[in-house]
Amino acid sequence: MAVPETEPPTRAPSFFVSHGAGPYAVLNAPHQMPLVKLCEETRYVLDNSKGVILVTAHWVTEQPHISSGAKPHVYYDYIDGLDGIPPEAWEIKYEAPGHPELARRIKEKLDKAGFNSVLDDERGWDHGVWVPMLLLRPEGDLPIVQVSVPGNIGDRETEESLKLGAALESFRDEGYVILGSGSSYHNFDAIIPSIMGVPGAQDPPNNRSFEDALEKVAYIKGKEDRQKAILKWRETFPDNEVVHPEGKAEHFMPFVVSVGAAGADPGKKLGEWDLYGATMTSYVW
Repeated sequence: MAVPETEPPTRAPSFFVSHGAGPYAVLNAPHQMPLVKLCEETRYVLDNSKGVILVTAHWVTEQPHISSGAKPHVYYDYIDGLDGIPPEAWEIKYEAPGHPELARRIKEKLDKAGFNSVLDDERGWDHGVWVPMLLLRPEGDLPIVQVSVPGNIGDRETEESLKLGAALESFRDEGYVILGSGSSYHNFDAIIPSIMGVPGAQDPPNNRSFEDALEKVAYIKGKEDRQKAILKWRETFPDNEVVHPEGKAEHFMPFVVSVGAAGADPGKKLGEWDLYGATMTSYVW
């Protein structure tokens, strides 16, 4: 009997999300509701995908680390001693499965690209994973493989993040979304007093000029031109040291990974939201 032909998988998107402040979006904090709304409006991006390869700003390693457990736990990766986090933040659950076989194949692909990647079957989902996924896919039905961002390597972080994204691109042709979870704005010291409700806290500096430069790069049509432009973000993006202070750009690296995984696909800004005057954005390719 003839075997029926199956439809080839649809090429999945490369996706970047500014995932907000700690657990507060999942806890419906008023200052995070614009993020919640944006994620609810863009859940369609994950439709028809086989799973998610999620590169999180909250896992920083010199070489890529890859979550390889079958059923990762929720990891409450909050800052020790930070006042004001409510007790329910330690009760959040997200029951999505891992994908050990996909993790193994990701390692093979990254190692062929020149990395010395590491499988980790113990690390749980940090909030760079479960915050956007709870908002985008509350059903928890898509398998996730969590991947770290390059860090602690000085001025090579951007180059290595772009290389990482390019190495992951082919998985999109199998139907796996490449999701960079970070933030287009992340001057933690400038914004945390407002988030934590410190009396007299000042709003962070406006980052509109930085966001305009970011959007311009995201929309560049040519793959090589786009990648060259993002490699020079420290030289060309206005106020880049204010928006992402030197040595603390780990939340921007998922955007760079997403650009690398985009290949030649055109970019689209999905939306933006405001956090005490700082603008946060999401993109898809």
